[in-house]
Amino acid sequence: MFFNKKNKAHTIDTLVDKDVTVRGNVTYSGGIRVDGAIYGNLTELPGTAGTLIMGNKSLIKGNISAHTAIIGGDVNGNIVCAEYIELHGNARIMGNIEYKVIEIHSGAKVYGRLKEVVKDYQSQKKK
Repeated sequence: MFFNKKNKAHTIDTLVDKDVTVRGNVTYSGGIRVDGAIYGNLTELPGTAGTLIMGNKSLIKGNISAHTAIIGGDVNGNIVCAEYIELHGNARIMGNIEYKVIEIHSGAKVYGRLKEVVKDYQSQKKK
């Protein structure tokens, strides 16, 4: 079966729709899709493998922590991806990015530094 606990990180559990604005820090587990705006930090729960998907017109003003991220909107803050990050052509990042694997599409803009994370970042994060 496609949707099982093993593939939980690849499902969308939470949606911030295009007409929704969240003010304050957000903690999530599983998958989250943001098409609206978040003014605050977006952090995955410790010990989970969270997936963030940002739509083309989305905005996050705050730091992001995710296991996997696919970004198509604007981020004003630092991003830490323990596993994989993909920046689509509309993505605009105003901050530093730490990653294990990165894919940057033509047109994406990063105004900050790129840094590969240490291999055992998740175990360090729990300490």
